[in-house]
Amino acid sequence: MSDDKNGRYKRIVALLSREGEMTVHGIAKILDVSEMTVRRDLTGLESERVVQRTHGGARIFRPSSLVRESYVVSEQMQRNDKQKSLIGLKAASMVKAGETIFLDSGSTTPFIARYMDTDLPVTVLCYTFLNALELYSRKNTNLILSGGFFDKDSTVFHCSESEAFLKGIRADKAFISAGGVDSRLGLTTYFYFEADIKKLMMQSARQIILVVDSTKFGKSSISHFGEIDQVNTVITDAGVSDEDAAMLRDKGIELVIAE
Repeated sequence: MSDDKNGRYKRIVALLSREGEMTVHGIAKILDVSEMTVRRDLTGLESERVVQRTHGGARIFRPSSLVRESYVVSEQMQRNDKQKSLIGLKAASMVKAGETIFLDSGSTTPFIARYMDTDLPVTVLCYTFLNALELYSRKNTNLILSGGFFDKDSTVFHCSESEAFLKGIRADKAFISAGGVDSRLGLTTYFYFEADIKKLMMQSARQIILVVDSTKFGKSSISHFGEIDQVNTVITDAGVSDEDAAMLRDKGIELVIAE
């Protein structure tokens, strides 16, 4: 995606998040672009389930308003919860005293927050309500919460200002989740607005640790945010196939099975 288009996407999402619903004409006037350009952008955002087209305009996508499968993080946490709990426990054991870590969104990372040593002196940057809720009361945890618009389904806060803030942060480890892990199509996520945050976290950490249950392998979601080669370590469950395990090892990636 070009920088111009990426910038327009973010501005359109910000406008619709603030106004609720807008016409193509209204968006075009504020962005100072043609209505044809806005229509193309809305079509792209609709395909990524960020906006919902209306007659003559668009609104922010609300999964409950359409007969489609949605991603609701609280529901996803209940799927393969045993595997995700084991992955979270293993990942939490890798956090060391004095470290700064990035904690991604998704249905697995709340288990990492839950199982981290409550007395461990650590700095955690996160951008989801669920992770912040697990960590805010811990006296030795220096919590940095990236703010912005709140998406109830993913519990994610997002805005262009928070992305600019993230560019100035450096971490020892980034625990990254994914909706899909495919050897050819790379790492993907459910929501367009999460992809840029994940990219920034991966660019700004010494060690990239992918935390995914085995059902995510061989799948792809809507928004691409990285390649498997960028990952240092993968933590998954014992259900990972021999083929996928061999693929990771062939790429020189450490594979950790949470059992």
